[in-house]
Amino acid sequence: MKVRDASPGQMLYADGRVPKVYTANMREEDLEVCRSAGFLPGFLMPAWIKNRDEEIAPAPLFYIGPIYLSRAVCGLKKHHIFLYEGKTVGIEGYDFRHLQPLESM
Repeated sequence: MKVRDASPGQMLYADGRVPKVYTANMREEDLEVCRSAGFLPGFLMPAWIKNRDEEIAPAPLFYIGPIYLSRAVCGLKKHHIFLYEGKTVGIEGYDFRHLQPLESM
């Protein structure tokens, strides 16, 4: 899927991948910019990282929409915000290649 094909409020899923908050390599200043915008940065990681011994169901994500930060974080000012398991996660537009609309499931 491409970013331009997604609409805020749409349910998407990532087959074989799960959103994972990842802040290990971030500077504290960058992390604070994300926190003040109401999200934590993440990536769509291969699902086996989360549950090595379980069968993984596709991860449903609620797309809130894009957000533009006051300065670049991880090289980007624009991040896409999702709700996943009660967390607000921001991912880069490049990760959209792993997403599909839930109605196509």
